[in-house]
Amino acid sequence: MVNLAPDDLHGNLAAFVQYRHQYLSGDEKGEAQVFCDRLFKALGHEGLHEAGATLEMRIKKRDSKGTAFADLMWKPRCLIEMKKVGTDLTRHYRQAFDYWVAAVPDRPRYVILCNFDEFWVYDFDQQLDEPVDKVLIDQLPDRSDALAFMLPAPAEPVFGNDLVKVTREAAGQVAQLFRSMFERGIQRKQAQQFTLQSVMAMFAEDIGLLPSKVFTRALEDSKTGSEAYDLLFGLYREMNMPGRTPGGRFKGTPYFNGGLFAEISPVELNTDELELLRKAASTNWSDVRPEIFGTLFEGSMDEGERHAEGAHFTSQAEIAQVVNPTIVDPWRSRLYSAGSIAELEQAMADMASYRVLDPACGSGNFLYVAYREMRRLENEARQLIRERRRVADEQASFSYVTPDHFYGIDRNPFAVEVAKVTMMLAKKLAADELGEQQSVLPLDNLNQTIVADDALFCPWPKADAIIGNPPYIARRDMAGELGAGYTQELARAYPNIGGVSDFVCYWFPKAHDHLPPGGRAGYVATATIRENDSRKVSLDYVEDNGGIITEAVSSQPWLGDAVVHVSIVNWIKPAPGQEVPGPRILWLNNADLRLELDHIPTSLSPKVDVRKAKSLDINRHPMSCSQGQTPGVTNGYVIDLETRNQFLKKDTKLASVIHPYLGGTEMLHDLEIDRFVIDLPDGDLADAKFNGSVAFDHLEKHVLPERTAKVAKEKRKNEEELAKNPRFKPVTQHQNFMSRWWQLWRRRSELMEAIAKRDRYIATSRVATFNRATVFELVDSSVHPGDSMTVIALDDDYSFGIVSSKVHREWIEARCSTFKGDPRYTSTTVWESFPWPQTPTQAQVLRIVDVVELLIEHRVSFLERGVSLADQYDVLRKPGKSKLRDLHSELDEAVMEAYGFSATDDLRAQILAMNLDLAADQEIVRGPGPSGFDDTRRTNYRLKFPVDYRI
Repeated sequence: MVNLAPDDLHGNLAAFVQYRHQYLSGDEKGEAQVFCDRLFKALGHEGLHEAGATLEMRIKKRDSKGTAFADLMWKPRCLIEMKKVGTDLTRHYRQAFDYWVAAVPDRPRYVILCNFDEFWVYDFDQQLDEPVDKVLIDQLPDRSDALAFMLPAPAEPVFGNDLVKVTREAAGQVAQLFRSMFERGIQRKQAQQFTLQSVMAMFAEDIGLLPSKVFTRALEDSKTGSEAYDLLFGLYREMNMPGRTPGGRFKGTPYFNGGLFAEISPVELNTDELELLRKAASTNWSDVRPEIFGTLFEGSMDEGERHAEGAHFTSQAEIAQVVNPTIVDPWRSRLYSAGSIAELEQAMADMASYRVLDPACGSGNFLYVAYREMRRLENEARQLIRERRRVADEQASFSYVTPDHFYGIDRNPFAVEVAKVTMMLAKKLAADELGEQQSVLPLDNLNQTIVADDALFCPWPKADAIIGNPPYIARRDMAGELGAGYTQELARAYPNIGGVSDFVCYWFPKAHDHLPPGGRAGYVATATIRENDSRKVSLDYVEDNGGIITEAVSSQPWLGDAVVHVSIVNWIKPAPGQEVPGPRILWLNNADLRLELDHIPTSLSPKVDVRKAKSLDINRHPMSCSQGQTPGVTNGYVIDLETRNQFLKKDTKLASVIHPYLGGTEMLHDLEIDRFVIDLPDGDLADAKFNGSVAFDHLEKHVLPERTAKVAKEKRKNEEELAKNPRFKPVTQHQNFMSRWWQLWRRRSELMEAIAKRDRYIATSRVATFNRATVFELVDSSVHPGDSMTVIALDDDYSFGIVSSKVHREWIEARCSTFKGDPRYTSTTVWESFPWPQTPTQAQVLRIVDVVELLIEHRVSFLERGVSLADQYDVLRKPGKSKLRDLHSELDEAVMEAYGFSATDDLRAQILAMNLDLAADQEIVRGPGPSGFDDTRRTNYRLKFPVDYRI
């Protein structure tokens, strides 16, 4: 598609504006479609239908009760909702947002609310409450860049109300001020306090809490730091004086509260800091978003302005995925199902006693959004009462939903102070949004409701809803980030949470136990809560103790950081006898696919709950599947070809301890093996030195120092923890390992013995690409697998066919863990519970072997042409004729036949049923491999180190 020339586009849009004024009165029902079609034509399309847009598109309502109709849907570009001329578009923000949420799959990026005279453009992934731009129709010819995403060849739009950008800039400026003060010797707490007081003052004058520009004028009149010392801190003292300042420079300054301004610690700014503060004050702080400012500022204090530009935050869209199902939807359902004014009034009375808790509140983002939504709900209730009383308006009502109903806990004292400021501002911003005239001063003193403490070790206040985004710390990182002493205290306080459960798991059982009957909770958590040990102590605990998952996002990239994948879970703790109406909503495909279920399993899987699958003894003994070797000090053990050759020239017997070394990435992407690993299996120092020769000397130089340093660090940490806590149990894993320091950290001796009995083994990369099927390879047994590989100690074509089939692939997807959203093959959960065909015939086995023979020949022919396995299988991501695809389809059919599975029934359910059946009587189970069958190996191919490279 080709866009119109700029002059032609300007002329078209001018003609469109003239047409609207001349021929359209602004009737929503009769003229909206004509308006939209004319707009598309003005932008250069033949018409809206020709562009692919749909009018009056059906959208299922959020509660699944009935259908709504979006005026225009153009996936994945935009949704347009038309209202009659003169309509206040603010009142239809909620409708637009609900339509956008439900517009899946291929949810449109942008939403436009239009009343024939105004275009309000929303980008809900970036900011919810405010449109990213507002364009009057008469401005459209000159502001077409705001609708650039609607051009035939879409272009990047230019928006005039990007509040996220404004907030980033403001946070960076203030962070730079703090950093300057701190680096020249001002105490951190004092610098933080001054910065927050200044932030509140700048917000206050721009949102009407302070007399007009009183802070800015004081700053402009301060030619020196000494003058600013008098003026700024004079203002802050007046902001802490009850009543209004009766006279003087700060006349009319109201009393804010005894919290943020209770302690005034004057500090004299230098010239550069004065300029930084002036620059910050020039920002229109009414455009700064409090719900993300705190996070950006807090995270940028030690990095300054540039860090703020790239800092991450939990977006409002993600917060809404918790706040809406847990708080907004239940309340809206109650309001709109109320049968009388009395029921609505009772609902409002209950709102007055409703309490919300975020036990890991950080800078208060979740609490801010929850408060704003509760204020909107309170206002909706009043409007419904007015409508039923048929009263156009009534005297202003007092709000019973106040910031001190929203509790927060966090270990970071400064984050707590930021959260208090965020919630103080929320009160004024909510009142302005709802057109309320009530005074919001003095601001609520939140010192008792948002507190600095460790939520896992302190009591929680009573709350009807618990929400938040608990800390993301992987189990392997907990000791390093939290300290070994802290993790041991956790183990004592929470003895039922262990294994490889991530830190976020501790927050689920505590939240569920704390909820009152009928209470609800919602968390954004790492996607590992769906898996293995983490799931057992988090989501399984909730369900096993009466909780019901009402809505969840299975997995999606965290908008704040693309390398993190999160799951979002909302649940209820029903009161005795309470019915929880369905359906349950599970969001899939990065929350772009909505699935209604009667029950959401704790695996957050749309098919079957596979947590009941059992390990099969035959798969575990003898050991036939394992992770590869972990060197521990990779730079010491893993060497290149040149170094290997030098060692062998000095001592040829080193060929028995220096082996070709292969990782998962290399297996998929490389055509040759060019790395080697030094593997000294000897348990005695003298044997290791004699057998290792110059290789041992190499390890002594490159490995021993690191091992020694780790022992010293371990001892030092133990001493520090013992000084703090005599009950601390010293950690000695590195000290214990020093008795065999020359060995690989995880040698996998049992695995190496198993593959040494064969001339080749089956291997795959432990972490696969999300949209590429797991690829298996046959590897020469002389090649040592790295820990990025999963190794299966089998060498026949039949076994290779089974693990390469869709049956095994389905079980991998059902039982694997994930790494950054990609499937990770785990032997304990995938292999140990995977059932093998129990009663295949010889003909069925040979059919599998026949296809595998053709498959391997095909793959080898491409390898010989220089095409890696990754490149070969990447082709399958695209449609089209493919011999590789056809061979895998044939293999899938052959394996399904060997299992006796039905192609019309759910495959995962069939595998699970087979697993449970075999687990009930494990003595008669047929395990991995081709035992009892003939002619199961036809091929001899394996990936190996080239012979002509050997010495």
